[in-house]
Amino acid sequence: MINYIKANNFINITKSLLFLYILSYSSINFVKAEAINVQRSYRSGGITWTKLDNDNDVKGKVNKGEKQNEELNSFPPLDPSKNLRKEGVSNNIKNKTLIKLEQIEDLIRNNSNELQMIARRVEEARYLLRSEVSAWYPNFNISSTGFPQYVDGNTYNNLSTNTSNRQAKASLKATLKWDLINPSRIPQIELARDQFEKARLAYSIKYRQLLLDAYIQFFNLQKSTQEIRIARDSIKFSETSLKEAIIRKNSGLGSNFDVLESKTQLSKDKQLLVEKIGYKKINERKLSQLLNLKSNTIPSINSVPKIIGLWDTGLEQSIIKSYKFREELESIQLGISINNNKANIASSSNKPKVSLYNSFDGYIAKGEIGVASPRYENNINSTNTTIGIQFDWPIFDGGYGKARYYASKEKVKEVQAELALKKSEIRKEIEESFFKLNIAKENIKNSSDAIQSAKESLRLSVLRLKAGITTQREVVNNQRDLTQAEVNHIQALTDYNIHIISLRSKTGLKGFKDCTKKISRNNSSIKKRKDNGHANHLLLNMDSCTELS
Repeated sequence: MINYIKANNFINITKSLLFLYILSYSSINFVKAEAINVQRSYRSGGITWTKLDNDNDVKGKVNKGEKQNEELNSFPPLDPSKNLRKEGVSNNIKNKTLIKLEQIEDLIRNNSNELQMIARRVEEARYLLRSEVSAWYPNFNISSTGFPQYVDGNTYNNLSTNTSNRQAKASLKATLKWDLINPSRIPQIELARDQFEKARLAYSIKYRQLLLDAYIQFFNLQKSTQEIRIARDSIKFSETSLKEAIIRKNSGLGSNFDVLESKTQLSKDKQLLVEKIGYKKINERKLSQLLNLKSNTIPSINSVPKIIGLWDTGLEQSIIKSYKFREELESIQLGISINNNKANIASSSNKPKVSLYNSFDGYIAKGEIGVASPRYENNINSTNTTIGIQFDWPIFDGGYGKARYYASKEKVKEVQAELALKKSEIRKEIEESFFKLNIAKENIKNSSDAIQSAKESLRLSVLRLKAGITTQREVVNNQRDLTQAEVNHIQALTDYNIHIISLRSKTGLKGFKDCTKKISRNNSSIKKRKDNGHANHLLLNMDSCTELS
């Protein structure tokens, strides 16, 4: 008889659990279909979110014709062992690494710890989004207060019979709950989705900024290398000039004043060299930090400053392109959507919530409790299945939800003002870069002419000095003018490249006008310019104008 009761209890529990499984499976399939149907199409940052896959992940497809910078949205591998190096104690051996302009992009993408940190935040936001999407699915919980549980005790009564407890018990409770109506579910998912997209945009913005900084430091290091070359050439000329001044003095053709003038100029040239070497070391360290090179690695550049291209896009068109390209504007617009969703979540706190639930309670006990003489050999079993609808409506919360709603709406107005301010800042940035680019272009032409004039003036002053017509002071002044003209020319080339790469970074326009093709179409005019002696650096030197790949 006891075996029959145990078998019967096992069958009843099995039936109840099977019923719960069938209900859970059918509910999940229903919810999946409903989740796909009820979600509205959502687009942000050029991505349309259209489907929730089986593992609750979110997939997007890129809209055709929409601006999408694949380089900025493709994340590097998130393997710390692959990208994050362990820095040990640096030795005194310095290794020079040749850096080329076309390598900057890959070095920034693969080596930057800041990008790795932001990429982790993107992954964090993605998992948080998945956690919010789970609100569409039922919850299934199993709990037990006694698994097993043993009760042994006595109860003494003055007016009734004393009782005793002696029982071993095992209980189980399983609950399946599914929210049919949850006003905060959709805004919470959309809020998490906006935050995920905002994290992706933060990665793109940081990558673009790091890339621009690296390009600028590359050009600065390139400039420092050439300035050192100019300073050394000036020292060589000063040393030769000093030797000749001493020879002229010893032969009676010169004076001690000429020797002192030459020594003074040589000291100034040496001082200039020391200064330029110091700036080069600073620029090497800055570029090394941006590229996250090893501490004993020194970046080296063997290329000379060249014009990387011509900007053939007008000012207003550049500004319009920048408005469409800049992720900062998209990020601010997402801030508006985020705060609107927060307002919707706050307003839903006072709305009703309806849930369907199915609970199963079962226990098996051996013994009795609350009787005069408990029989331990008595077997007891109990199973209960409950299906119902739970209704929850917080009518009054002291005005908390309403206040949070208006606070989020005020934040929306603040973000809208921030958006207008950011557009004004972008216009200012493009205008300044555009105007400075034109200034640098004119400075390239003028400094190139100044170099030719200074060289000729120095040559003539040396001849005049040898003929005894002038003094050493004239030679020193012309030498100083030539050095300054060469430095100005290198600075103009560097400024030009920095401003044109800045315009590319801020507008998203990749291509430059290939001015080498312009040279091939205008060979006759170029030759005429050469014959007339007018140095135009943008047209005369084919190697000085190459398109940035």
